[in-house]
Amino acid sequence: MEEEVGRSEEEREIIVLVSPICESSLDAARRLREWAHSRGLKIREVSALEPEGQSYILELGIRKVPAVIIGGKLISEGRIELPEVS
Repeated sequence: MEEEVGRSEEEREIIVLVSPICESSLDAARRLREWAHSRGLKIREVSALEPEGQSYILELGIRKVPAVIIGGKLISEGRIELPEVS
């Protein structure tokens, strides 16, 4: 039962994989975070240099950051196009 609860939380969470040494990756993550929060969505940043980030890279075959993961699936990698959030 606990697994089901965790799984539904994971499905609703947006994970953005970033590189802490890439300014454009960090900027895209900031804009995505603002966009998600303005819509009441949960978002979490994960560093590509940390073990969790490395795990996503290997499991999903990610080649570019930022990468967006929802429900354990790779949705986007590389440049993120979002409307500006005011």
